Amino acid sequence: MIHRHRKPAAFTIVELMVAIVIVLILLSIFVPYLMSIREESRRLMCNDNLRQIANGLWRYINDNNQEFPRVTYDPAKLPDGYTAFTGANDDNPFNPGADPANDVKPSDVTASLFLLIRLDLVDPKAFVCPSSDDEPDRIDDRSKRSNFSSPKNLSYSYAMPFSSSPDYRFNRDRLKSTFVLLADKNPGVGDSSDPSSVSRDDGKPLDFAKANSPNHNRAGQNILDATGAIGFKSTPYCGPGDDNIYTAQASSPTTQPTSNPDLNGVIGITIGPARPDDSYLVPTATDK
Repeated sequence: MIHRHRKPAAFTIVELMVAIVIVLILLSIFVPYLMSIREESRRLMCNDNLRQIANGLWRYINDNNQEFPRVTYDPAKLPDGYTAFTGANDDNPFNPGADPANDVKPSDVTASLFLLIRLDLVDPKAFVCPSSDDEPDRIDDRSKRSNFSSPKNLSYSYAMPFSSSPDYRFNRDRLKSTFVLLADKNPGVGDSSDPSSVSRDDGKPLDFAKANSPNHNRAGQNILDATGAIGFKSTPYCGPGDDNIYTAQASSPTTQPTSNPDLNGVIGITIGPARPDDSYLVPTATDK
């Protein structure tokens, strides 16, 4: 007897289309889930970065009468505002003018933060958020360096240490507990960002994407406050009295009341903290 083997039935076009649709549906469910898990892991790593920097800040202020790190301030030439990323290879950040072309300039906010690296209190890797495309600075001799080589070596913004406000003191004993010292980098004013464009009360989650840090897909930012507490905030209005940490409360020092729900704040390299409780974190992502 001859047995004839029938060939297995092939997928019909309809069955193939159904299988493709099922795969696409599964991918649409699991890919965003996996990406959210990955981003959550990065947020935790970023949180750990801020914890390392906080430890360095606390060690620094314990040796400096509770004063947070800052380089030279020149109230005559630059009473408000800041510089950034100057004098990377300067061997003394406190001696501006010795070599004007290569020295750290007064009121340099990034050189102020770099003191933690210079004094071997924090590793350069801690200054790079894993959710960014930044990379750690390469440093051979910390004693001969005074600043980050490039904005790509710093993913965070630091509270402005410089202000002509008579009551502004960058000292732990003088700051409110809710004062924000450090956070994911200020987005600055660009094509798709402006921290001053979104109202505290009228802003919606999608609106706050314009005001949030570019790290973490603009969903929010990790912050470090003056008590050492670290947390993730979905809005930049997380300073004292819901202050916007990425803007100054006014374009110049003022004694007007701080509780103004219509005040989105102002932003710029020529502006400094307007009041003692004004958390204004820089540099921005647009500073070079």
